[in-house]
Amino acid sequence: MDGQALDGEGPERAGSLLSQMMFTGRSFSGRERNCFFLNTGDTPAAQGRFANISAVSGLDFPDDARAVALVDWDHDGDLDMWISNRNAPRLRLMRNELPTGNHFLMLRLQGNGKTTNRDAIGARVEVVFANADSKNPHPKSIKTLRAGEGFLAQSSKWIHFGLGKTDTVKMVTVRWPGGEVEQFTGINANHRYRLIQGSGVAQDITQSPRKTCLIPSTQKVPPASQVARIPLVELLPVPHFTYTDFGGRNNDLKRKSGRLLLVNLWAGWCTPCETELNEFSQRYNELKAKGIDVLALSIDGMGDDPSTKADAERLVAKLKPPFPVGLANARVIASFQELHDFHLPLHRDLPLPTSFLIDRQGHLAVIYKGPVSVDQLLQDADHSKGNRIQRFTQAAAISGQPILHPRVEHTAVKSAAVHRFRRAMNLQKSGMTIQAVGEYEDVIRLKPDSYTAHNNLGIAKQKLGRLTEAADHYRQSLRLKPDFAEAHNSLGVIVHGQGKVADAIEHFHHAIKNKSDYAEAHNNLGAALHGQGKMLKAIEQYHHALKITPDYADAHKNLGLSLRALAASQLGQRPIPNKIASDNALMHATLGDASRVRKEFEQAIQHFTWSLSLKPNLPSVLNNLAWIRATHPNAKLRNGTQAVELAERCCKLSNYQLGAALDTLAAAYAESGQFDAAIKWQSKLIELTPPANRGEMQKRLELYKAKKPYRDQP
Repeated sequence: MDGQALDGEGPERAGSLLSQMMFTGRSFSGRERNCFFLNTGDTPAAQGRFANISAVSGLDFPDDARAVALVDWDHDGDLDMWISNRNAPRLRLMRNELPTGNHFLMLRLQGNGKTTNRDAIGARVEVVFANADSKNPHPKSIKTLRAGEGFLAQSSKWIHFGLGKTDTVKMVTVRWPGGEVEQFTGINANHRYRLIQGSGVAQDITQSPRKTCLIPSTQKVPPASQVARIPLVELLPVPHFTYTDFGGRNNDLKRKSGRLLLVNLWAGWCTPCETELNEFSQRYNELKAKGIDVLALSIDGMGDDPSTKADAERLVAKLKPPFPVGLANARVIASFQELHDFHLPLHRDLPLPTSFLIDRQGHLAVIYKGPVSVDQLLQDADHSKGNRIQRFTQAAAISGQPILHPRVEHTAVKSAAVHRFRRAMNLQKSGMTIQAVGEYEDVIRLKPDSYTAHNNLGIAKQKLGRLTEAADHYRQSLRLKPDFAEAHNSLGVIVHGQGKVADAIEHFHHAIKNKSDYAEAHNNLGAALHGQGKMLKAIEQYHHALKITPDYADAHKNLGLSLRALAASQLGQRPIPNKIASDNALMHATLGDASRVRKEFEQAIQHFTWSLSLKPNLPSVLNNLAWIRATHPNAKLRNGTQAVELAERCCKLSNYQLGAALDTLAAAYAESGQFDAAIKWQSKLIELTPPANRGEMQKRLELYKAKKPYRDQP
């Protein structure tokens, strides 16, 4: 999954050093000035070297220049330059005004459209001069017409020949791309001609000089500013987090149903922060009337900041804001910084103040870097209500009219799917699997034929123990892309755990067929073959895996087990069946899941317990075992104390962000009689869950409020 793009439509954005340089706003060239070199030809003093004329040419700007296009822009016979830059100014026109008195010839080629393309790309042109003397020691000049010149550039299709002091042309020979050779005569210096294939006649084209009045000016660098209003087009959920009030109590960030929430980051030493908080306080009734609540979080005392909590308390005592205030923590800052960096291409530390407007559905709608006025907040309150086109129009830096066309809408939807897919992957890598599931489901709603979204959603649901759903998504991924090796391998693992060894082997073979260097699939195939008693074939697969990944620990271990089993069979000893599973925590986890699906709960408990003895910190195993111990209708299988211990370990590993783990934790507390704790965590789970998915969770909450534990219906 790491680094995977959505259906191969471009690379994942993060990871490379080049990407890091771009996102942090660094210069590619380190402010290295542009260079310009002059071909000195046969000048004796130059001794065959180029001359560096960067400074005297006026081209030595400290830009991150990217592309140069050559064209006679002002029709005066010499070549001018258009230069594009990665940074500002994005475009420069450099007009050639050197008074050399040299001559030129410009030719425009046209192919016959049969043996040669109409643009004559690939044609080779040879200009032969009438005489060669000391002023022009070379009797001819040769150029080829190309479709591109240099990096990201396409110069004019006019072929320009600088003739120097020579003013007489004997003839022009064109070798067309189809192989035909054609000569043109009657050509004069300082003229422009169209050469049409097969005509043999050069058509003189008259072009009057173009008046381009460029007024020299000093480049002005706009003053640096950290103030920006950033309305978002794609609305993504804000992760759940807690903050501390000035009394030292932890509080959940809670957005009241149907209302917006402005989270404001500030510090006691920040004068703009004080001004902004004062305006919020004075006009809070207007904000409330518009449905906007405010939560102001101080960062005093964090990081290298020399201020303290006392500084924040003094400012609060002075302003007496009518809205909640508190202290941010490192997780709060990191969460909002990550949201900022995800939405914006330039990753810079958040300035103070910074505010985040969260809409009525819990999605981030607008980011405000620097102070924001109440008037602006009132205008932005309904930003999320617009459709994607309306939000795009509101977010545009320059006002304009959107192009309403099916292709434009298709591109916008595709871009939204890619955006959400990247967000889902980030959440999945951060351990917030339940939130990742929601994002992957949104991707599939936008792009139902996305095989990678189905595959990754399967991975997420498999991690949550929802094996049947995971397998369905893997199958859907394979329906869309039958040769998708990763989906074959993942589906093989699930069906292997369900005891369908032949099906698993078939999927592992498909994975290897489509991705021969897939070490994990080779290892999994070896494990399946070992289970069938085919030790030699299993050993062969482990060797393949280790050839691809020499330090693959599981393959080394499995190879040793298969070798031991093979030796035992050769010596006439009874081999231990399925020994690989006995030493493989993940295989035990899979077998436990399969037993749970088959309602063989005693076997599931055995496999989950064995798995945890080998790898104590597998979140899905901790969660599944705790759920059985907390909710099974058979009292012999329940153990409230153990359920609480397992569920707490699982929640700590996921930083209390895994919805399934919170559900289990609440059930465990209820089973052990701690109903207040059960109500707390079930309520938090409901806050994290989209309204459409809260039905069963709400029913369990009502049970806990009635001081009744939950009983599963296996």
